[in-house]
Amino acid sequence: ETKMTQFNNNAKFYSIKSFEWKSVDGVYWVFGFRAGNGPRKVSLICHLDTVPPGNNEWKPFEPRCETRIYKGVPTEFLIGRGSIDDKGPAVVAFEAFTRAVKKANESSTALDNVTLEVLFDTSEETDMSTSHYFDAKPTEKPTFGIVFDALWSIRAEKGIERPIFTINSKDVKSTAPTSALKIDRLFTSEGSTNMIPVTAEAHITSTDKELVSNFAKNVDAMYRACQFDDPQYHPADISVKHLSDFEVVIITKVAGAQHGSAPHQNRATGANPLVSITNFLASLVDRDILANNYYGEMCRFIRWAFGTHVFGENQPDLLKRYDSIFSEDNGTTYGLTKLSDNSDNVSLYIDIRYAIGHHEKGWDGSEGKIEGNSLFKKVFETLVKQYYFETGGAKVSVKTETVFGPDIRSPRNENLFNIDMAYRSIMGENCPMQAIGGATDAHGYLELATAGALFTDSLGTPVNYHGLDEGAPITDLENSGKILLYLLTQELQLPEKPQSDHAEIHVCHGCAI
Repeated sequence: ETKMTQFNNNAKFYSIKSFEWKSVDGVYWVFGFRAGNGPRKVSLICHLDTVPPGNNEWKPFEPRCETRIYKGVPTEFLIGRGSIDDKGPAVVAFEAFTRAVKKANESSTALDNVTLEVLFDTSEETDMSTSHYFDAKPTEKPTFGIVFDALWSIRAEKGIERPIFTINSKDVKSTAPTSALKIDRLFTSEGSTNMIPVTAEAHITSTDKELVSNFAKNVDAMYRACQFDDPQYHPADISVKHLSDFEVVIITKVAGAQHGSAPHQNRATGANPLVSITNFLASLVDRDILANNYYGEMCRFIRWAFGTHVFGENQPDLLKRYDSIFSEDNGTTYGLTKLSDNSDNVSLYIDIRYAIGHHEKGWDGSEGKIEGNSLFKKVFETLVKQYYFETGGAKVSVKTETVFGPDIRSPRNENLFNIDMAYRSIMGENCPMQAIGGATDAHGYLELATAGALFTDSLGTPVNYHGLDEGAPITDLENSGKILLYLLTQELQLPEKPQSDHAEIHVCHGCAI
């Protein structure tokens, strides 16, 4: 608001006006700024909310700049929670917007046919306010909107499914002696379902001090010797605490990419602590080192259904799908992201990003979201029945919900064509057209296209999308700002200036931060 007032004090023809919308119950809220009078509305859409910080050790709320190796080159990064998803890009979008309006003030007619806008969603990571805003006020949908929240750029987003698998304590009867070692608690650190957890924690107890003492001494060696389903699998780092004479705590820690949409990236170069600890504990139950109970059954179910894999390789007939848009190395993924427990049950939450073959309707070649629900309700009913009959394990209940189906655009889509033109003008090459796990505010709206701010499809180190030490490559933010500014100024239909005119947005060195 302060910058808007300062801008308007010097505006010759066009001032900037603020706007906002809240749902009646106050749950959904978007706000933004716009300028111009034209019927063609061009909007930059960002979001300001973030996922939980994971922990405070990396100072997530203290923005700073530091040098990291990025694409093999020392690169300056903006560090802090939301720096790349999506507070950093939001600042860049606002800066590009204000500079475009400043340029519009060179002519009294520049914004007669177009309205420029920057919009901020306050709950994209949870409730996605933008879609509710457009549903409530369809006339506010832009003619052309860029959702500035991902990569350059997106032509397809997978569907999303969020199942919860639960095992009840009453459904598992143990025949082990009461003094046997057992899993007394098993849970992950606080976080959202779309975020691979920072830690997973198991509490192992017994009434026998000697059993507990010996277990504490040997658990690290047993973990290192554990035969996971893939000899190349790299398990999460482990720490062991002998909490008392009767209790040992095992903690596994995350490494690599943490975004739930890309568990394959986490598995390739990092480790999911929930996957590692449950597969390990399942092996101890098999060997009767731990007495089986409802926690042990959950570990055995996870190992049977998913193992350490993320593309459904353990149960391919039910879980593995890929197609011409979402290729074999980018098909349906299963991100095991959350485990919660109490004295009655233990529940597993999975972030699924799914390919066309897991949807009840196929793709007919048209653009936009494929309507309908996924096939997962039947898939999971079959899955848990097979587990029960094949292994003799516990009954697993499942609840599942389709968030939405896949969304597919043609690379020749008009909006993507405009983005490609701007990208080529600034970067000197064609813009990649990527299919991702999604989902962004563009999902389901043909008026919108997702583009920027990253110039890589790697969400892990050193960017750490959704994770610890989240960072935004400043070169990516600056180049993204140039592309956005080019796109907006093209809408003004003013005489072109040399390309250097678009190279003005400097992150951490100017008014953008």
